[in-house]
Amino acid sequence: MSWIQKLYRTYEAVSSKSSDDDTSLTPIGHTQQTAHIVITINGNGDFLTASVMPAKTAIMLPATESSENRTSGEAPHPLADKLQYVAQDYPAFGGNKKAYFDGYVAQLKVWCDSPFAHPKVQAVLNYVKKGKVVSDLVQAGVLPVDVQGRVLSKWDEPSEAPAIFSVLTKTKGEIEFGSALVCWRVEVAGDAQADTWTDSDIWQSWAEYLSSADSEQGFCLVKGEMLAIATMHPAKLRHTGDKAKLISSNDTAGYTYRGRFVLAEESASISADVSAKAHSALRWLIARQGIRNGEQVTVAWAVGGQEVPSPLLDYFSQIDVDDIDALDITADATPQDAKQNTQQDVQQDLSSNKDWSADFGRKASYFIKKKLHGYQARLDEHEQISLLMLDSATPGRMALTYYQEFLPSDYFANLDAWIDDFCWYQRHSIENPNAKKSDKKQTLWAVVPPSPFVIGQAVYGVSLSDNLKKQLYARLLPVIAGGQNVPIPYDLVQKSFQVACNPNGCENWEWQRNIGVACALYKGWRVRHHDLSQRRIYDMNLDKENRSRDYLFGRLLAVAEALESKALQIADENRSTNAERYMQRFATRPLSTWLQIELGLDSYKNRLRNNRYMGFLKNREKEIDEIVFALNNLDGDKTWLDKPLDGEFLLGYHSQKMAYRTKSAQTDQTNQDNETEQSQ
Repeated sequence: MSWIQKLYRTYEAVSSKSSDDDTSLTPIGHTQQTAHIVITINGNGDFLTASVMPAKTAIMLPATESSENRTSGEAPHPLADKLQYVAQDYPAFGGNKKAYFDGYVAQLKVWCDSPFAHPKVQAVLNYVKKGKVVSDLVQAGVLPVDVQGRVLSKWDEPSEAPAIFSVLTKTKGEIEFGSALVCWRVEVAGDAQADTWTDSDIWQSWAEYLSSADSEQGFCLVKGEMLAIATMHPAKLRHTGDKAKLISSNDTAGYTYRGRFVLAEESASISADVSAKAHSALRWLIARQGIRNGEQVTVAWAVGGQEVPSPLLDYFSQIDVDDIDALDITADATPQDAKQNTQQDVQQDLSSNKDWSADFGRKASYFIKKKLHGYQARLDEHEQISLLMLDSATPGRMALTYYQEFLPSDYFANLDAWIDDFCWYQRHSIENPNAKKSDKKQTLWAVVPPSPFVIGQAVYGVSLSDNLKKQLYARLLPVIAGGQNVPIPYDLVQKSFQVACNPNGCENWEWQRNIGVACALYKGWRVRHHDLSQRRIYDMNLDKENRSRDYLFGRLLAVAEALESKALQIADENRSTNAERYMQRFATRPLSTWLQIELGLDSYKNRLRNNRYMGFLKNREKEIDEIVFALNNLDGDKTWLDKPLDGEFLLGYHSQKMAYRTKSAQTDQTNQDNETEQSQ
């Protein structure tokens, strides 16, 4: 019951504040539903006009426990409802659904006869009792009819179909006009609030009427008091068509609660007030800050109502590369140093062709942490943070698949740990608005953890189905939110390694992305290894002192690839290098594959010599000699050198490549700066 209590407290905290978000909280005794038609009447209940609402317009309407949870049978909403409920003349115009007008009017009349009646509700009652709702809609052109006066179910004319056909669900190409939900606009002199679904006075009127009604009393497990107990609980948590419930006990013939208890209330009892407020708060939180993955929803929130970042966010999206105020603060600068950077200098950086991979990329994790700690600064030290994940396997039942509570210091420390442990160079594309058309897209290697969605793409590729994605998110959430003591599942690390070692069959940018993801997962897995003796922290910089066989072989392959790439570039050949094509085999049999790759380097070396790239060639040959020497000096049987490699191979490979890329970017930037100075 902890999560219900926290949601109830959140509702109380948010509703007591003056905020623009308060209007999104569902009032007590109300529900959200999609409206299709709005009828405008005056204060006396006389028809004025009618129109079709824009598609997927959700409104707040009064509801009873029965009407909010209805799936079939008669259960009228108190005010706004479908035409089969509000129109007495619905059958006369060819309605195929069962008419429930009598029950609707009877319930509306009881409300109007109570001490909590509202004049606008009385106006609606006066109008519907005339029995001309469908007739007026036909006269207003909202509902088209055939020559027999029956409302058309499909439109066969060459002209544009009336708007009602675009908002109602079609079954075999036909609509049923009785399913159109009608809401009311009551125009009263001196009252600017004509829409009944946004009138807070009507909300209050219905809430007071509900609280006065007789209901079963019981012990509320959340408040610890004897209160009116809820026998049914709200749905529509994720969207207006959501039928799944978190709490349900209407299956008296099955095993929902029977076998242990005679009555559902013996299992758990929650007051109607607590249930309504808790579900309303959850609906509001999902709409405002929930991370949706199909029917799976994850939401993190502070009990006080403050917004909290979700662990499943794409953290790179939290960085605004066009934000001048953020860009002029470096990871090593003090606030006083940052103030000395003029806005003009930063603007020049933005408008230039500066290579972000050599400058901003390494600072990305710093900017992310800075923004996350901005959220933390708005919370009290002992503010409660809750994190939950919802999912539904069937249309009618929803499960709480994950729930955890944190203090702010622990929650943000765990997010920091995810960033620190799993950050690696991740490939991103950004647009430079000031660049030439051919250079609009710029590749940025940001040192950030990969997002859950990108992990799914890298691990499963085209096989990433909705179910796999949901399972992946459910497995990653405890890793991201749980801190350093929760390791990432090794099968994800292993699969990402296998995919990254196979550049064939995918675009080059996809392969580069896959390598970044695989390196991040392996790096994080080693940091959080269950065996403390196997834990290791890898530096983001190229580690030339690393004497691990796998790391050295990774570097060796990257050096060979750099040498081949330069030779291909000289000859204007746009094809993969042998190092890339043999990568998958190299990861399985590194020594024997290297001997084959090394033989193929001779022709590329000759090309570099003939084109006077002696300096470049000597540097690459020196690196190869140093790495091969280090491999030959490793302890153990030399046959061990040909055993399959693990994820550390990719760390060495990618670190070497990023060292080349960073050096090249810095050289290009220096040359550009020199050219600028000469031109001035």
